Amino acid sequence: MKKLAMKGKDVKEAVNAASKVLGKGIDEIEYRVINEGKSGVLGVFGGEDAEIEAWGKTSPGEEAKNILQEILDKLGLMAIAEKKRDENGEIELNIKGEDLGQIIGKDGATLKALQTVMVAIIGNIYKEKIRVYVDAGGYKERHEKALERLALDAAKDVEESGKEKVLPPMTAADRRIIHICLKDSDKITTYSQGEGADRRLVIAPK
Repeated sequence: MKKLAMKGKDVKEAVNAASKVLGKGIDEIEYRVINEGKSGVLGVFGGEDAEIEAWGKTSPGEEAKNILQEILDKLGLMAIAEKKRDENGEIELNIKGEDLGQIIGKDGATLKALQTVMVAIIGNIYKEKIRVYVDAGGYKERHEKALERLALDAAKDVEESGKEKVLPPMTAADRRIIHICLKDSDKITTYSQGEGADRRLVIAPK
């Protein structure tokens, strides 16, 4: 967010001045007082101006988009952050550009790390739990569909063979996608086994 330092004979005057410079109404800006100022002797000698730092109010989603763009710029990546949704305590951001491979990383690891950072930053700013989802070029949707295909193919093998199938190790989020995909089946069931990075999903006959 763009912040502006402004002085005035008192805080009220500094706030009014800041709102004019920012081109926003008083109710459209936020500020913090740096110095409340003090009156001089006889209103003239030894006085000190009040000073504030002011900025225009933005929604959590807009703030998240701006921060994400700043991160991408500082990393020197040719990419643009856009806000897709901002409601009910959830923010969806998408990244478009030429360096999506770097942003996504191996198996989406860099993208997940970026999302974790964004959740922490926005939570710290607004002092509340806000879910922030970060995607890049539709990677998450493609990844989810690939997992669903894997789940359906594995479930078919289990149904036909009558033997359980153990899938490769995957993250909790990926295991959840497969659990949800197969949860309504009346022929197979799913459960997880193992610990840590070696935790795997098992598809078994009911």
